[in-house]
Amino acid sequence: MERILVGIHSSDTSFWAGIHALNLAKRIGARVSFLLVVDGPAGPNDAPGKEVEASLREKVELLIEEGRSEGIPVDYYFTCGNFETELIRFSQENKVTLLVVEPARGKSAERFSSLLEKIRHRINCRIEVVHEKPPVSNAAGEKEKGKRR
Repeated sequence: MERILVGIHSSDTSFWAGIHALNLAKRIGARVSFLLVVDGPAGPNDAPGKEVEASLREKVELLIEEGRSEGIPVDYYFTCGNFETELIRFSQENKVTLLVVEPARGKSAERFSSLLEKIRHRINCRIEVVHEKPPVSNAAGEKEKGKRR
């Protein structure tokens, strides 16, 4: 069975990677794992990490429920630490076959490219980068509606 990992690092994510992963999993019969990584060491009293996790978990929970309602096996994992290190560790330990990530908004393209280069040399799976779809302008939207009729 294919194993898809969706890496989530920022509270400023658009979740297109999760949507893409669930749609793909539905078509090919794969298992999807969401891995939320919060910067910093994990500790029993890590209030900032818990707040970020709670905020993101609410958003991810909707995707998880939707996936499960469609019969897709979906798991959720949370950890504190370095995003790159945790993605690599999780991928290796869980025999991930596809990593799906999206660049955080506002993150420089060069920094994200560097992250991808470091990751791709240390994991044994494909990587898909999902970018947020730009909103359709009104004029273009009206033209599309006319074409469908």
